[in-house]
Amino acid sequence: MAVVVATLHGLASQQKLNDSLFRVSEAQQSLIVTVSQLTETVSRYVDSADSRMKRIEQNLDRLIRAITAEHSNGKGKK
Repeated sequence: MAVVVATLHGLASQQKLNDSLFRVSEAQQSLIVTVSQLTETVSRYVDSADSRMKRIEQNLDRLIRAITAEHSNGKGKK
């Protein structure tokens, strides 16, 4: 009888361990999906920021050229 009880206890412990490992596996899969989504979101944000920075640089270049042209024509000299 003690052997049967010990065996059942061992089986119950093994089932608890299997359940715990299954929950850990599910949590890990959920984490992988979340990290993937976060990576995609950050990547889109960085791409968008790069676009904005390029437009700012282009506008700044145009402004510098315009100021330089005015200055070269004598309009900026006092």
